[in-house]
Amino acid sequence: MPRRCPECGGELIYERNTKTFICTSCGRVFTREELDTAMDMLTEKRSRERRRYWVR
Repeated sequence: MPRRCPECGGELIYERNTKTFICTSCGRVFTREELDTAMDMLTEKRSRERRRYWVR
């Protein structure tokens, strides 16, 4: 399963020479650490939004 860009949802490809992930849609470049952090932040944001929806 391909990873998805946390910025735009585009497919990420791994560039072996630079050890980075590059979004095929928006062109954003992530290191492994940056990608992990961005995905954690996105997961937390979605979790907060779900809680807010159900608490209404």
